[in-house]
Amino acid sequence: MKKIILSIAAVVAFAFSAEAQTRKGTILLGAGSDLTNTAWTDLSISPKVGFFVQDGIAIGALVNFSNQSQDFKVSPLDPVASVTLDNSVMDLGIFARYYVSNNLFTEVGLTSRSAVSERYDYLTAFRQETIDGVPIFNPDGTPKIVENNEREVIEESSKSMNFDLGLGYTIVWREHFAVEPFVKLRFANGTDKVWDDKVIDLDDLSSDSNSYSVESQDFNSTDFSVGVNFSLFF
Repeated sequence: MKKIILSIAAVVAFAFSAEAQTRKGTILLGAGSDLTNTAWTDLSISPKVGFFVQDGIAIGALVNFSNQSQDFKVSPLDPVASVTLDNSVMDLGIFARYYVSNNLFTEVGLTSRSAVSERYDYLTAFRQETIDGVPIFNPDGTPKIVENNEREVIEESSKSMNFDLGLGYTIVWREHFAVEPFVKLRFANGTDKVWDDKVIDLDDLSSDSNSYSVESQDFNSTDFSVGVNFSLFF
């Protein structure tokens, strides 16, 4: 019986401590990451700050910027020659949180995301063959066309507007610190810019249609994810 009473008292104390964190005027500082389909080495932490305008209701903003640089060896025969490839992501957004009960909350957010990635690869198009800059022609007078196997840094990017709808649970530990597992549904609408390979126009080698260009592709997506927040209330 004593153990049961102590257990009930612990649950009640926990519930009241969680409720105390969400009172009007409390400031929320948090940082979280999606865990779904993400390697531990690629986790991206998104800081957020919020303010409880009413008991159990908070509004705030989030910002995230991450950049990874990698030295890529141009040739295994030349251990010195390399290029630097950058991959970056920037998120800017706002959110609103409502506590359905002492610990259970729903959260909605609107986020703008910009991402840029670089790779060192072959551009699969064609060019007129040259020797020391001099164009080469076939015996019939037509340009001698060869595949362009020159590698270079290729940059691709993505921009999107995301609407998030989530559900989480606040587990309070040591009064002001909380761990918050959550699930989230994200609706995204945006544009990808990728390299578009062009086939050469044999009748007009000077045509702009023979140039490499970036092609814009609109997209819509819906993603479900699981993650965790680490929050401070004060």
